[in-house]
Amino acid sequence: METSLGVDHQLGLLMEGEFCNRTITKRFSGSAGERLVKTEEPPPALWLGPVIEFLSDNLPGSRKSGWDHAFITAYQIGCEALVALGQADETAHGAVPRENPALPAILPRWDDLATAVICLAAQNGLITFLSDVEGQSQLGAGTDNLHQTNRGMWAASSNPEVTRVLRSLRLLDGNEWTAASETIMWRDSPTEWRIDFSNDPRFIRALDDACKHMPDSIRAEKESIAQITDAAVAAHSARVLGQDEDESKPVWRMLPKTPEQVKDTIRWMRRHDFDELFYKFWRIGDGWLSRDKARRALEIFNDPLAIAMRKAVAARLFPHWPHLAE
Repeated sequence: METSLGVDHQLGLLMEGEFCNRTITKRFSGSAGERLVKTEEPPPALWLGPVIEFLSDNLPGSRKSGWDHAFITAYQIGCEALVALGQADETAHGAVPRENPALPAILPRWDDLATAVICLAAQNGLITFLSDVEGQSQLGAGTDNLHQTNRGMWAASSNPEVTRVLRSLRLLDGNEWTAASETIMWRDSPTEWRIDFSNDPRFIRALDDACKHMPDSIRAEKESIAQITDAAVAAHSARVLGQDEDESKPVWRMLPKTPEQVKDTIRWMRRHDFDELFYKFWRIGDGWLSRDKARRALEIFNDPLAIAMRKAVAARLFPHWPHLAE
């Protein structure tokens, strides 16, 4: 569902928690994906200011100099989020703050922004995931102990700044993870928690839905991704051999590859291309997104949930192309 906010909000007021009566604060209603995982999104007035402030303050750089993502996934996603929130303009290496930031008429997806916050906090060591509850005894001073009732694997140590923004996103109730946080945490999947969602009923329902309702446009793109023709092998080989044609630029000369080695490389690249379709056009709470709805989505690449769904869909629908499920 798309929710509009008046673009005449002032960022300073949002940062201070003043949203006035111009802010739409009604809860989001259900969408076509209700048959999968229904998560009630919190009102934007609760989290917009805290999310913008957290991203701005914790990405490498500053509001004055801009932000450099250094091609690190969490930083790239954070810069993308600030651009999508109307606070910055994209650059080749990150983002630069706008002189007159303004919220877009249609906000980015709440679940994507929540994922961006979690990824950035983890990247900067502002949240540490613990393998068991007993590990909390080793926490340092000035951190919050996060947990989920009867779920030791959900223990974490959090900087209070992170705790506050997670509460604003309704991922925490006090210091306890909420039901809404679970599928979002699947998208970070801390190794310490050993999360296995592949047999979860919600994942299975989402898999059934993704297979049954795959749009024709996605199927068409999948066809071009899956098939590795002789022409594609020849084109890739030509690009590799042509890397050192410009003698003015030092390059690492690559050894010639056999056709099968070239195919293995192309298969790896094509799996990444297939992943991108899920990053852009699929969400567990909504299934496949229309082109219009996908404009609200952040491209959370390296998303473990999207990759797991890609593998499961490929294994079920396209067993004749096993490389797509690897």
